[in-house]
Amino acid sequence: MKYSFFVAILLIITLSYSCLDDVPEDFDNPDSEWNPDFSLAVGYASLGMNDESGFDTLLLLINAVTGLPFWTEEVDIPLTYSMPFDMQQLSEFSEEIVSIMFRVNTYNGFPNTVDGQVYFLDVSNNIVDSLFSDSALILESGTVNGTGETINSSHNQTDIIFDQDKIDELSQVRNILIEGAIRNVALDTTLINYYPAYKFDLQLGVRVKLKMSLADRPSDTYDQ
Repeated sequence: MKYSFFVAILLIITLSYSCLDDVPEDFDNPDSEWNPDFSLAVGYASLGMNDESGFDTLLLLINAVTGLPFWTEEVDIPLTYSMPFDMQQLSEFSEEIVSIMFRVNTYNGFPNTVDGQVYFLDVSNNIVDSLFSDSALILESGTVNGTGETINSSHNQTDIIFDQDKIDELSQVRNILIEGAIRNVALDTTLINYYPAYKFDLQLGVRVKLKMSLADRPSDTYDQ
């Protein structure tokens, strides 16, 4: 037995993705148009002053002249994290994709402002595009208590929509690079010892909008 194209697509989406909306009630109407959305989580990153975040841990050593860690002398402290994101998983829907919305949730536990950026990389880790095209995302500083512990991470949610003009470029994407830069100005020296414990977290998800015409679907047939 051969399943129709749209039944197969429905099964693929239902099994592979976390959310599916707007399923048409009448598949038998040849004039029907289906505009489903589906969502999936891309990944999660927690960045801090450690090797896993690309931080040069030699900067944690004490400068004998100043008596402070070397990182306190840096203007900005860069942190990075990469994760796989193969856009080929969406290639079967490429002709039907209307737009892709990227949702970014950030939680900054540093008592500093952090600049954040997400880069899309190809198989050779060359930059294909960036999520924030005009400027980096600015993460407001978190709140710490009298003993230097973070008691309230600042939260920000940002939605970025890529239309069809940019979607073709994303077909080359195989990885995502997350970059953060801690603005190391007006440093409160009483908090220095706590910095290796501070984190900023980033969650990334996508929501894909499709447009499908049911009039173009092949009818079900049966093998004899």
